[in-house]
Amino acid sequence: MPPTRLITDSSACLPAEALDRYSIRVVPIIIHLPDGDLRDGMQEAADVVYAAQSKGQPVKSSAPSPVEYLAAVEETEGDPVVITPAIEFTAMYRNAVVAAEIAGRPVAVVDSRTAAAAHGLVVLAAAEVAASGGTPAEVVQAAEDAGRRAELVAALDRLDHLRASGRVPWVAVELAQQLGVRPVFRLHGGTVERLGVPRSVGSALRRIRREAMGRGLEDSRKSAVFHAASPQRAAELQGLLGPTDFLTEFSPSMGLHTGAGVVGVAWLRSAPAT
Repeated sequence: MPPTRLITDSSACLPAEALDRYSIRVVPIIIHLPDGDLRDGMQEAADVVYAAQSKGQPVKSSAPSPVEYLAAVEETEGDPVVITPAIEFTAMYRNAVVAAEIAGRPVAVVDSRTAAAAHGLVVLAAAEVAASGGTPAEVVQAAEDAGRRAELVAALDRLDHLRASGRVPWVAVELAQQLGVRPVFRLHGGTVERLGVPRSVGSALRRIRREAMGRGLEDSRKSAVFHAASPQRAAELQGLLGPTDFLTEFSPSMGLHTGAGVVGVAWLRSAPAT
């Protein structure tokens, strides 16, 4: 029986060690800058993206296309299972489905129902089953189960990059900047929920801890702290939370929508949220 192989995208925020251990194929998101394009995941991508944003330069990204997913499928030995972020956030699930439909062999596509580091934890849960010899159906089941248990709570440092996206009214952005608020949000089941608007870094970190502990972090099966160019804040958050499985950098392809300074924690609950 051929092995089951995982394919995902670079927004999953997975450490290189995990990618190598489980032979996970990563399809990069392309970041568009005035001086040219970058592949998300390149070593210098974060520095370049946040430097461009600090200068007010336009930065955009493109999700992997059906052709890119198809190429990854064709180059993968074994039975491929593609895991994408939630369909509400990106075109990746739709593009992967198109690739699966035109591929010359069976390809399973799973919507992780989340994004960023939580999406990465879903991929890891599926990869562990694949590494133990799981069939494509068993790997899909593991990914879907993990997606139902995936949680993410984080804080933004600024709102001006969301203002540029048109998703937040400019008046609200200006007021938030004047007050110095750092919105804390929860990502679960394909939705984003605002949890609070603390007015300092310390209070934002404490709010993240309170929300995470109240939603099952202490009993979680797997967890990760993540940050966007803010290792010191990530270390402070990890000190508040206690040990997690790993610390990872927020994907620049997502950081371009939020700006530097994002910090948070993702985990897999021991049971689905009710």
